[in-house]
Amino acid sequence: MMLDALLGDLLQLEEHQVLLMIDRRFVTQVPIHPRLRVIDGGGSYRRIFTQMVEEAAAAFLVAPETAGVLEGITAMVEASGKLVLGSSAAGVKAAGDKALTYQLLKAYGIPTPETHHVRHSDDLVRLARDLGYPVVVKPIDGVGCQSVFVARGEPELRRAFATAEREAGPGGLLLQSYVEGVDASVSLVTDGKGCRPLSLNLQEIGGRKRLIYKGGRVPLDHPLRSLAFRRAEEAVKAIPGLKGYVGIDVVLTDRDAVVIEVNPRLTTSYVGIRKVLQENPAALILDAVGGKLPDPGQIRIVGTATFTTRSCERADRRSNR
Repeated sequence: MMLDALLGDLLQLEEHQVLLMIDRRFVTQVPIHPRLRVIDGGGSYRRIFTQMVEEAAAAFLVAPETAGVLEGITAMVEASGKLVLGSSAAGVKAAGDKALTYQLLKAYGIPTPETHHVRHSDDLVRLARDLGYPVVVKPIDGVGCQSVFVARGEPELRRAFATAEREAGPGGLLLQSYVEGVDASVSLVTDGKGCRPLSLNLQEIGGRKRLIYKGGRVPLDHPLRSLAFRRAEEAVKAIPGLKGYVGIDVVLTDRDAVVIEVNPRLTTSYVGIRKVLQENPAALILDAVGGKLPDPGQIRIVGTATFTTRSCERADRRSNR
């Protein structure tokens, strides 16, 4: 869904040729276009990716932060001297490590749930009691709602920790205080210094214990919209190296917009944004990377778009992601 949306917008920009690398075992259909060349990476991903980077002028990378995947390929493009159409490897590392993100947000005074990096189950119960139930258990570098749980008591906590640890691997888990409110996200573009919010998005969530992202609606009309935009801008300033498209996950309480996570990459909300934004969002991203942000008057949203997905996991409707 994200691939189709991004390709559609990039191919509208007639001055660009697009090289697309896919694995046909997982992506069977792509559009046919005279300015699109599709390359099957198959089992030779690193070699073919390196060749494509050498041939291209710039690279638009869409990958998960999990296990350093996005950081690694971003560093490869940077090492080649080619332009990354997104955040730097340092920015991806800082935003992809949720424990580090928490420290940066707290240092900047941005509201965010209290967070502990838990490496062993011995400290789990004590920390949860200090935070107060319910609590959130999540991987330190997960994406979407991968292995994210809400625990409302010690038995649920122990089961959630064991399952998340088994699924997420050795990187460690986070224990967070639960923030009650409306799940939302801010999509924005940044040139690395300033930023321009594009939309506030509702996140449709399912699940009570294991949390599942079902899709969303763009835009979200909410009285805290302006505050959510301000918090998102503060988060960008707090994390050096963010550039291009960035998604800021927030929980809207009755008084504040609490920042939960920072996504240094294209997010699923892009699928809805492109349907209601009058400007081509891919063009706005390319301009932002080049140092040109749109004027606020250029950000015009008409209508409402909803989107659903069964391929991602996110968060409980009224909890952290």
